[in-house]
Amino acid sequence: MQQLSHKRLIICLFILLAPLAGCDRTTPEAVLENYQYRISNVLGIPDNHNYELETRPLFPPRRDRILPTTELREGLLDVLKLKDCHLIPLIAERNSSLGKVYAPSQKMRYELKFYHLLRLCRHTLIDRTADRAFTERLEEIQRIKHRNLPSELWNGIFTSKEIEINFARDKRPLPLHDNGSSAATFEALRSLISIIRTPLEGQAWSPPKELLELESFYETLNKNQSGPKILSALQLVTLHLNLASTTLEKGMAKQPLCYQQTPTKNAKIMNNVFYKYYIGEVQPYLAMVHRNANEWLDLNNHLIDSFREFNLIVPKQLETYQRMVLSKSEQHSLWANYIRARDKHTKSWQKLLKQCGMMPTK
Repeated sequence: MQQLSHKRLIICLFILLAPLAGCDRTTPEAVLENYQYRISNVLGIPDNHNYELETRPLFPPRRDRILPTTELREGLLDVLKLKDCHLIPLIAERNSSLGKVYAPSQKMRYELKFYHLLRLCRHTLIDRTADRAFTERLEEIQRIKHRNLPSELWNGIFTSKEIEINFARDKRPLPLHDNGSSAATFEALRSLISIIRTPLEGQAWSPPKELLELESFYETLNKNQSGPKILSALQLVTLHLNLASTTLEKGMAKQPLCYQQTPTKNAKIMNNVFYKYYIGEVQPYLAMVHRNANEWLDLNNHLIDSFREFNLIVPKQLETYQRMVLSKSEQHSLWANYIRARDKHTKSWQKLLKQCGMMPTK
């Protein structure tokens, strides 16, 4: 009999402690699911547990992102093998075994340096020579490189694997607490924007100082992979805000929580849910996601839109992707869906709290 009681005690303890094991809210999913559970439980509305994130549109494949460029004819390159141009070392580097397999970032760096030195060379040599044929060949080279430059910069950014993985469809969201990786990613994107916008400054531009650290920016993007985390976090909070709003509205429609603005027991519990779980746990994460998503979307849109200032036609597939995923103004973009979910959720809580005279006061 004593042994049986001992077993029962163990079972009872297990039953009591089991729910606590699920209370380890160290992930955003756990925090948001717990919040949804609290609302559903108090209002008596079944929780459908439909927490699966929608799959984001696929980032266009590389073949649909790469822009064609015009190669220099071999005879034209011979013109540039002049000591006064200071282009010989650069051309030799490009023709080396490593130069022939440049990564997109390295090719972009080469083209910027080449074009800058070519402009200096042209102004210097045309002033020194009366050879009309030579002058025409040099000007043809510059025209080709000038026409190529926006596409070379585009390819340097948008055909790189570092940019590609920042638009992956990984569903892991931002963690509850920011470790600084998002800020580092934003700084890398700002530096890339500065690099590609340099030729827009006018005829007298020089290679930007950021070009010296170009590979470190790509390394940051590759290491942090902040893009998928930010987009998944935006989808995650959108999903749970919508679910919670629906539960709140169903609960209020099912039965009044207050009579003549006098809170019932359930109304008081809901007030506790509002402050302890929504304001205390959900809001801090929501604010971080909002801040990071806002910054990340702005930077990527600025990056893409900067190329339009070169009169470059953005590939159609990427233009569509920008509209569906990155836009902050399109009606059905990820950001617009989030803003609607946030505002709807705010109104649902306001409606409930006003009914009971429990609206927060300043």
